[in-house]
Amino acid sequence: MQHDLAMQATLWEQRGIHARDAGRHAEAEGHFARAVQQAPDRPISWLGLALSQIDQQRVSEAIASLYRARDLSPQSGVVNHLLDSLNGRTSKRAPENYVVWLFNTYAADFDNHLARLAYQGPDMLRQLAVRAGWHEDRSRAILDLGCGTGLSGLPFVPHASRLDGIDLSPGMLNQARRRGIYDDLHHGEAHAVLGTIPKAAYDVVIAADTLIYIGDVTELFRLVAASLKPGGSFLFTVETGEHGFTLAKSGRYNQADAYLRDCARGLFDCTDSIDGTIRVEAGQFTPARAYRLTRT
Repeated sequence: MQHDLAMQATLWEQRGIHARDAGRHAEAEGHFARAVQQAPDRPISWLGLALSQIDQQRVSEAIASLYRARDLSPQSGVVNHLLDSLNGRTSKRAPENYVVWLFNTYAADFDNHLARLAYQGPDMLRQLAVRAGWHEDRSRAILDLGCGTGLSGLPFVPHASRLDGIDLSPGMLNQARRRGIYDDLHHGEAHAVLGTIPKAAYDVVIAADTLIYIGDVTELFRLVAASLKPGGSFLFTVETGEHGFTLAKSGRYNQADAYLRDCARGLFDCTDSIDGTIRVEAGQFTPARAYRLTRT
């Protein structure tokens, strides 16, 4: 009997995942609610219910669902990170298992998912390269930090004598390999992998939608600067904030312009920036900024 209930809950969870990915959030909530009715001891069902409630901006209900999930799985980095975001607590960076869970979940259909969100990150970075007057002469060694499926690397292929990528999600790296644009792909957390890279190995480091999972970028900037040749460029996007870095209810971090410039001081010159909207989520435009910093 217990096994049958778990199987039924799994089916409802799968329906909820498909409905949520398609943007049918109320339908997804109904499926996850059925899952917790069938098997209330499954933290994944409560997590799915919370996510569908977050999608509908029903924060207090989402918090209650997340507490139920945490009671069942107290050490879950995913649940605790989401509770931090909804309760207004700002950690320094998202837990590794949160990032892996999030991106492994979306890996198979990630590019289509971003298309539905009208995602602009790679294009914002491409605009910075155009404004810098870069020729498509395959003259630059480029590192794609948080490369995902390779969508962020595509605009830089014509500029690259070598294109390498780093990502924490095995599912994303599998998709990036299939794309066939990278010379080398590194599996691991950004800080850890950057610490193993030879000094001044790259002309360019790009990071589209990577800093939104790393709130405190002080150490990241130092490691990126060490990996760049003098005069090299660091191109990245952020979701804009007003003060320092803050963890938003989306589970992503916002960073303020003054904070980023403080972190860059002594390592980079802020050469160019572009303001825009990086995605449309739940009918809302997400303000963002793309930067080109130059290694001093």
